[in-house]
Amino acid sequence: ILGEQVAEPRTALAAAEEYLQTLAAIHQLGLRANVSLKPSGLGSKQSWSLAGEQIERVVARAEELGCFVRLDMEDAPTATPTLELYRRLRAAGHQQLGVVLQARLWRSVADVAALAALTPNVRLCKGIYLEPPRIAMQDAQAIRASFVALLRRLLGGGSYVAIATHDEELIVAALDTIAELGLPREAYEFQMLLGVRGDLARLLAEGHTVRIYVPYGPDSYAYAQRRLRENPQLAGSVARDLLRKLARRARTEGAR
Repeated sequence: ILGEQVAEPRTALAAAEEYLQTLAAIHQLGLRANVSLKPSGLGSKQSWSLAGEQIERVVARAEELGCFVRLDMEDAPTATPTLELYRRLRAAGHQQLGVVLQARLWRSVADVAALAALTPNVRLCKGIYLEPPRIAMQDAQAIRASFVALLRRLLGGGSYVAIATHDEELIVAALDTIAELGLPREAYEFQMLLGVRGDLARLLAEGHTVRIYVPYGPDSYAYAQRRLRENPQLAGSVARDLLRKLARRARTEGAR
């Protein structure tokens, strides 16, 4: 559910309620779906205590309904508190909970090692946030190499990995790694963002699990603008697609 940098507690509470309704709908309809939570959308800008309370509410209800929750990763300054929250929730007994690691961050190798004992369910992505060189890799090939190395470490350590990329070079490398390690289809999935490279869903026809990431909600326009501003190369196609849809909707409603 779109909505980032929530500054008021009431807005964070409303976002949590929206997630609870979404979980109820997923359960009622019997969908093979889960939800992804951005801490800033649930109040981390106000306080990590507030965000943690709302996230735990959602995680606890999801477990009751047999649904999985992904704790999303945002920009680099939020990485440490996000991973601390993940560890805290796992220590509290919440097992149907995953996290996200970004290949462009220098720290991710150490984060994989630090999380190894938990055998975490990890969404691995390049990372869309633009960070300074001291924090993140800037070269595209270096980021690709980091992605492949992290994927191998995670899969080799027994983690279930959501391989979140539209980069064909990385998809080929992932398939090679999976084959080399002799992993079953139940050990991983591919993830695609709605509106980007729909042709890659052919992986589904080849027997791989493919999950489509569907951002929605009233913050759509602001979300698209932020993604374009942060990283036009990575986010441009989905943001432009979203903006076109919103423009068409506005014209249609105006005609009425």
